[in-house]
Amino acid sequence: MRKIKAGIIGGSIRNRWASSTHIPALLKSELHEITAIATTTMASAQESADQIGNVAAYDDYKEMLKSNAVDMVIVSVKAPYHDEIVRNAIRANKHVYCEWPLAVTKSQIDAIMTEISRSRVKHAIGLQSRQADEVKWVKEVIDNGEIGKILSVNMKSSTQAKGNWVDSGSSYILDRSNGATLLTINGGHALDLVSFLFGHFTEVQASHHTHYTEARITDQDRSINKNIEDQYLIQGKINSGIPISIHLQGGSYPQFMLEIQGERGIIRLYQNRSIGHPQYGGMSVSIAKYDSSAAITTSQNNDFTVVMEDTKEFPLANVYRAHQSFAEDILTDSHQTPDFHNAAYLHRLISAIEESARTGERIRQI
Repeated sequence: MRKIKAGIIGGSIRNRWASSTHIPALLKSELHEITAIATTTMASAQESADQIGNVAAYDDYKEMLKSNAVDMVIVSVKAPYHDEIVRNAIRANKHVYCEWPLAVTKSQIDAIMTEISRSRVKHAIGLQSRQADEVKWVKEVIDNGEIGKILSVNMKSSTQAKGNWVDSGSSYILDRSNGATLLTINGGHALDLVSFLFGHFTEVQASHHTHYTEARITDQDRSINKNIEDQYLIQGKINSGIPISIHLQGGSYPQFMLEIQGERGIIRLYQNRSIGHPQYGGMSVSIAKYDSSAAITTSQNNDFTVVMEDTKEFPLANVYRAHQSFAEDILTDSHQTPDFHNAAYLHRLISAIEESARTGERIRQI
């Protein structure tokens, strides 16, 4: 089987995300060959190319898009730059894997969706929570009815970040215009996970709260303004009738916990080592089963059995799985990887949550 020739835009080895996920994932893959690296300076692009070996270096991604040695591009830059790069990649007839979020504004997302409707290129969005074996197992158990009718879903995702401190390299996340808020990033990946398990939200009502309006930069002696929220409380219905409640929190003890209550059991999906990013992997699954709630005298810790525990490299494993899935889509003309249509729905859901938090209204048109 031929290998997909991949170019990484934002592929500097000093890019903390690309260097720990995309680059090692593609080097490990038997379906890919890294052929090009594009960054904003030739020095950083050449540094990465030299470390990978036999790779072209570019300080202008548009020049990379002209290359016949690139079949697919990975967009691993900050969200405000996604729109232009993605649309140019589509026009250059390159398959595109774009990090989440797809873009920052509705007009940008609409422009990308218009562009993709005119093209036959394959596209994938970096929503890799659903690639975890533990998440797939939970979906199979739910779909097979093993815990009966689903009565409710509760999810908590919290992170130590996005509170009252930040390092200088990540300070952009505290500015709403950069599209990397608590709701967009931590919330987006968590919301995609439950949408994968249960289907689309049919209504949402939300509120938000801000404890901190500025943050201390830990590696510099100064503070900066912060215009993103610390917390979101979200409730609604998913898949036309399942009640769901979600708590997103920044600047707090990090954790991810999803509890699914069925008529004949409970599933808990959680991270043992969490920084509030479910897409990183490291998931475990516990389950308690019973014939009916009438059979329960009292809850006990030993009611739950751990059935799966992810010990794979974190966060590389899920990104590797996502690239393998997208490669199969390209090579076999299949469609199994979350794509820009999934991204567009998730952006609509996030916009509905923001509108509800702003107005206090329950939103049903998502």
